[in-house]
Amino acid sequence: MYYTLNLVDSEWKKDLSKDKVVFTSPTFVISNIYKSMEGPKSDQYVVIDDSKEELLWLRSFKTNAVSSDEKRKLSNDFVCHTNFEYRDAEHYNRWNMTERINSQYPRITSISNGVEDFQLPDGFGFPVFSNERLFINAQALNHNITDSTFNIKHKIEIGFVKNSKKALIPLQPKTVFMMFPFDPENPYGGPTEQLPNACIPVETKNHTYIDTDGNPLSGHWIIKSGKHNYTYDTSAQLNIKDSIRLHQITSHLHPFANRFKLSDKTTGTVIYDCKSENFTDKIGLKNTPSFSSQKGIWMYEDHIYEMELEVDNTTDKDQEMMASMAIFYYDGEMQEKVNELKL
Repeated sequence: MYYTLNLVDSEWKKDLSKDKVVFTSPTFVISNIYKSMEGPKSDQYVVIDDSKEELLWLRSFKTNAVSSDEKRKLSNDFVCHTNFEYRDAEHYNRWNMTERINSQYPRITSISNGVEDFQLPDGFGFPVFSNERLFINAQALNHNITDSTFNIKHKIEIGFVKNSKKALIPLQPKTVFMMFPFDPENPYGGPTEQLPNACIPVETKNHTYIDTDGNPLSGHWIIKSGKHNYTYDTSAQLNIKDSIRLHQITSHLHPFANRFKLSDKTTGTVIYDCKSENFTDKIGLKNTPSFSSQKGIWMYEDHIYEMELEVDNTTDKDQEMMASMAIFYYDGEMQEKVNELKL
């Protein structure tokens, strides 16, 4: 109704400068408690600069909630997530790498509650063309305010550098995430003797996946009051061929997550130990640290990799949980393509 009657702004805006582009979302009307995936949202295909074609290296990602007049920065308690994605058919056709199309979900990365921004290691980037279409999904969040209705927007910033004779080192993104089984005949029943590792899904339409045996898994589940620990073998999701060199990890977590680890179970080493900080006077994540390394960490096809999540639901109500890692690793095939490129 607000948009139909033109009571609030319904258009995306773009502000391009020499080293960044800022996209401003339409107005989001906050009139209720909105947990993850429940708030007002907007999707948009965007182009950094459609006036020319040149190679750009995406280097940084940032989202801030602002007032509807765009003059005041607000708490990032109102940011559920911003998803940055490429269109894999367009992206890989431009590079003549068509074998990669539909090989994995084409997400570059995410910004979410507890993560306002991050930057790739110095000297590294994700290569796109200036006139290539990207996709942004922005959604609002509100865990705490119940006594008023107000409007916000999201300012979404992508930092980049232009290609030069000394090109950056290309990274390939991938998202890996925890998911657990549930009984499709009784999805909200919880663990059973047949499914001792079962979760209670938030719902069964979205974030439901099917394993190789045809069994449903949920990546969005309910946590009861108190402390809980979850582990998940992510080796299959990583799908490492021979080896990769990992350079960046940024987590997507929900409030009440305390610690999120990625470990090499074969060697017994912890690769990433994310100790997130929750607010103590309200619901929300205050800080979720990223992992970043110029040197990188080697990961191997024949090793077993595990994610471990520790949560503490300090309320007396059921809460929702998701846990994923947006990773970046060296892309040797893309390096060859960049070396051949003539622009």
